Amino acid sequence: MSRTSLQLDRSGPWIGVTGLVVMLWLVISTVIYAPWWGVLLHLVVLACFVPVLRRTIATRPARATWVPLYALAAWFAVNAVGVSLFDWRT
Repeated sequence: MSRTSLQLDRSGPWIGVTGLVVMLWLVISTVIYAPWWGVLLHLVVLACFVPVLRRTIATRPARATWVPLYALAAWFAVNAVGVSLFDWRT
């Protein structure tokens, strides 16, 4: 039995970019409960991950798959602070 290789050096950057696009959809969907400045804050935080992804793709392409997970953690943290401190509710 041969094990199939994932070849993350080739597919990792595409997975990372696709993950950030999914995160963009998640950020835009916060307009349901967050004020306009909260959505803008989410966009700024997400934009900070673009250079991180670019640098990761250039140096370690296999690890680019982790950048969207860090962006998801940041999205969760911004939401937690917004809901608990600024009363973001529908």
